[in-house]
Amino acid sequence: MALTRGLVAVAIYHLHVKNISRGDGRSAVAAAAYRAGETLPNELEERDSAFGGRRDVLHTEIRLPAGAPAWMADRARLWNAVEAAEKRKDSRLAKEIEFALPRELPRDLWLAVAREMGDAYTSRGYVVDIAIHADKLAENPHVHMMLSTRAITVDGFGGKLREADGLKFVTEARALWARIANTALGKIGAGVEIDARSYAARGVTQEPSTHRGPDRAERRARRERAEQGEAMTEIRNPQPEASERDRIEALEAENRALREALASKEREAERDLPVPDPDGRPIHPDELRAAEDLMVRESEYPARNIPTIPRPERQPPDERTAAREAVDRQLAIEVPQHDADAYRIAPHENHLDWLDGSPAPDHHSAGRERGDDHLDWLRPEDRTPKPTQDEQERERER
Repeated sequence: MALTRGLVAVAIYHLHVKNISRGDGRSAVAAAAYRAGETLPNELEERDSAFGGRRDVLHTEIRLPAGAPAWMADRARLWNAVEAAEKRKDSRLAKEIEFALPRELPRDLWLAVAREMGDAYTSRGYVVDIAIHADKLAENPHVHMMLSTRAITVDGFGGKLREADGLKFVTEARALWARIANTALGKIGAGVEIDARSYAARGVTQEPSTHRGPDRAERRARRERAEQGEAMTEIRNPQPEASERDRIEALEAENRALREALASKEREAERDLPVPDPDGRPIHPDELRAAEDLMVRESEYPARNIPTIPRPERQPPDERTAAREAVDRQLAIEVPQHDADAYRIAPHENHLDWLDGSPAPDHHSAGRERGDDHLDWLRPEDRTPKPTQDEQERERER
């Protein structure tokens, strides 16, 4: 809506200057992330300020004054450094200038006027973070500018820029934006202009409007209008006819068949590639599978099919006699003393006998005197108890 002043209509004017202060519980990193629609690491709060995915952010950029270090163009580094430079719990972290873009101003000029407004402050030593917002129907285009509050040095930030503290800063910002916007509107012959003065200063009796902020009902209505517009676009551009759909489906089926054939060939090629055996040596996959099958069959082999060796005492008498004679022949072999001592070990060896002062026993000679026979199991009549009469009868019956 525009008011008429003489032959020139006056467009709606809105500009607001705000402080982003730690005393109000605010964070410069979080404010920058919200306005840029990004996720920024918040070092002071040890978490991320996550505002990614906003759909109303059209453009963001950082404008640097002359002589500013290049790292200040990084949004995360810039505002984390601002937070680190302020030590007081009520520090003013940034200055924000928010202003509405006239609806009569075409979209392709929004960035130009926002940059011109920002450069007016970079020339005075401020770092300016610009974000242009607009809803889907461009009914509320506006610009957020976050300004640093300290002088810029080669090492970072210096002293506070106190000119931003007074009322003069606000009135100058309002007049500056009116001048920039009206110049742009005049170049395109829009026939409207904005006026930074109040109604009272202009002699207008109309009650000033108040900034309501976002209205959920209006936003919902705008989304519905936008969805209806998209539906009308689909009606004007209908889906392809049945013949066209059939052709597309046939192409998709052909692509699926080609992908499946390619995957099958890749699987066949992998079958011939060597694989490591349990010892790490490369073998053919067929050999590995055959070995695994054999191992499974052997593990499942019935125990009754495994041949058993009878115990010595159950062997036939002639076999026991032959075994005993073989052992006797072995025992009759002369063994040198050195070799005999090498494999005979005395039982119950006491490794702490040095504590009682007694000499260590000669285990080898003790073994020789005792005459241990470790093969006496071959003489069952010496070890097996004599069977009773009942056992002898059962044995004869078997």
